[in-house]
Order: sequence, then structure tokens, then C-alpha cells
Amino acid sequence: MKVASGLLAFVLMFSSQAYARQTFEVDLQLEARVYTENALQSEQKDASLSLAVTPEWYRDWQGGAHSITVTPFARVDSADDERTHGDIRELHWQGVLGQWEILVGISRVFWGRTELLHLVDTINQDDALENLDGEDKLGQPMLRINYVADNGSSTRLFVLPYFRERAFPGEEGRLRPPLPVDDNDPLYQSGAEEKHVDWALRHQGWVGALDYGVAWFSGNQRDPKLVPGSVVPVMTPVGPRLQVQSLRPFYGLMDQFSVDAQYTAGDWLFKLEALWRDEFNSVATALNPAIERRDDYSAASLGFERTFYGVSGNASDIGVLAEYLWDERGDEGSGFQNDLFVGARWAANDVAGTALLAGVVVDLEEYSQFYSVEFSRRIGSASKLSVEARAFHDVPPEDRSFFLVRRDGYLQLEYNLYF
Repeated sequence: MKVASGLLAFVLMFSSQAYARQTFEVDLQLEARVYTENALQSEQKDASLSLAVTPEWYRDWQGGAHSITVTPFARVDSADDERTHGDIRELHWQGVLGQWEILVGISRVFWGRTELLHLVDTINQDDALENLDGEDKLGQPMLRINYVADNGSSTRLFVLPYFRERAFPGEEGRLRPPLPVDDNDPLYQSGAEEKHVDWALRHQGWVGALDYGVAWFSGNQRDPKLVPGSVVPVMTPVGPRLQVQSLRPFYGLMDQFSVDAQYTAGDWLFKLEALWRDEFNSVATALNPAIERRDDYSAASLGFERTFYGVSGNASDIGVLAEYLWDERGDEGSGFQNDLFVGARWAANDVAGTALLAGVVVDLEEYSQFYSVEFSRRIGSASKLSVEARAFHDVPPEDRSFFLVRRDGYLQLEYNLYF
């Protein structure tokens, strides 16, 4: 917090320059979530209410050459104490000098093209307490230097001096492993732990109708391995044994090369995300032999979206999506090792911004399914109503990523008020 306080004082001092303009907005969200099946664990809750607030203060000066952004976030949840949490999403100064841009502070960065799974989105840690889709991210301390070439392409260097650990739902929360995860006692491959300096380099540009990005990342893994935590001796019919009571997250080191691309051909969009990753997990291997000491692998997601404009002679558009997801590790990987996603997107293009996205993921080996529906519509000029539904069907034990949460399908209602 000392770093954040010092940065805030720095940007406030320089933001007092002449010709400054500023905005202040608040997003207040009320969320109700109901799970459609009984939980696997008796202590887990079947419903929750929560309130979240996201204020944002933005100020720029000297014609926009300098700017600061401050975006804190906080949520209070009725069912899970761990989901009651806060974060600094943005707290940074950004300056522009000719073709160079510099950002110092806490920020969020998005890399990706495909709809379902953002394989290459590596800079920020997931805020796993918010949702399982990986769309919500924790703020990441960084120095970002960006060079914009005359043709509009850009090359960005990221220096990440502090690592953000992933938080997990508590014992009463859903969408978690059967054993609670003690995220207050993580393990690291690096002796520097969360102070290990990660870095990344990314170039993005276009050639004709092809938009592309190429990136290299080196540092702590964002998705931890879970290894045994606390153990207690218990007596069994075959004698005494040790029983695991909790899990600990382990963060190994990794190098990753990634490519993402989108090709536009009329009403068609063709999308690709692919990576090669080299992980080093020797500490985790000592605790859990099922985890490979060193593991290099490839993964990819590719597909298309076809949009039909002005359906039935009105303003509505309908998009049809299909994506194939592959992971060389098979069942040991992300859970999307040989899967097909098909879906549809509807945009009413009305004043209220009414939109619907629905789809299903099918495992082409185990034939389990994951269903998702998202609907949103503005109410007046300062509020929005959103509905989200998730469901798991016919998930076998071999599909380990989804088997752990197979009863955690839910229906969620959100009301956002903006002022």
C-alpha cells in the first residue's frame, strides 16, 4: 500500500497543471446469484447477494499528453467471506511524447481475439472471486513503454515488479475445489516470490485485413498448481494415514511465446490464439508427483464469427460463432483440451443496447457440456440489467477441471447504476 500511496501523491502533484480536465464516475452493482443444484460440500451456500462499487476518477492535462486514472473496486458478499474483497484496478500516470507512450502504476491489459478462452491474455491475474470466465482481472503494477510506428503498429515493453496472487472462494463459497485453498500461504519456484520481476514484450499491427499480435512473457505463472497443504493423521481400517485438509497454490516460473490474429473478410471474422509455454515446477513436483517438474506444451483456440446484418429487415444483427480449443496436455491441462464451442450473438441495435450471447462447449472426448447465456439491456440512461446463466451437464471424473464444479451451475441477476 505504500507504493500505491506514493504513486497517488505523485500523480496528484503533477495533475494540478493548467488546462486540465477531469471526470468522475461510479458504477454501483447489486448482484443476486442462485445455484441450481445442491452443493458437493455441506458448508457451501446455495444463494448469495452482493454489492459492488467501482468509482473511477480520470484527469488529463496539456491537451491529453499527460493523464492519471484511479479505479478502486470493492465487493461485499453475503455467502462467502473470501468474496468480500477489494482491489485497485487502475492507479497510473500515462504520458505521451511523440511516438512514445509511458505508463507507470497499476493497470489492466487485455490480449486476445477468441470469444470463449483467452489463452494469450497473460499480464494480469484473474479475479477468480468474481467469475469463472476469466474476464475480471486484478490490477497489475507495471512500467509500460509503448512505441507507435508511423504505420500505426506498436511495440510494448512491460516490466512487472510485483506479482498478484490469485484468490480463491472460501469454504462456504461455490466454484472451488472440494478442499479449501489456503491462498494466504502460497509456494513459489522463485526465491524472490511475489517480488520476482516479470517482463513481457508485445508487437501488434496489421497487414491488409489481418490484425495480429506476437508476444513473449517471462515470469511467474498466473494459473497456480494446487498442492497438498495442511495434513492431519487419521486412523483407517488399514492403519494410520495422513489426510489432506487443505490445498496450497504453487506458482512456478514460465516462458511463453504467443500469437493472436484476426482476419476480416466481409461479414466473416476468422480468429486465432496460440501459445507455446515452458513451465518449471520442481517445488510442486516434490509435493505432488503428478505435476511434471518441467513441462513445455502448446495450446490453441481458433474459429470464426459470421454476422448477418439487418435480420428480417430491422436493425437487429445476429452473429454465429464456432471455435475449436486444443491443449497438448490433454486432461492435465486447462479443461479445454479437445473441445468445440458453438454459439450465437444477437444485438438489437436499439437505444437500450439490448444484447444476447448464448453458447455451448462440448468435450469431443468425454462429451460433457458447458452452457452459457448472457443478456443485458440498459434501463433509462443511467442503469443496466444483466442476466447470466451457467450450467454443466454429464461431466465425467476424467474431465477434472469441470468435474470439481459440476453442481455449480447458477442463475445470476445484476443491476448496475451509473452516476
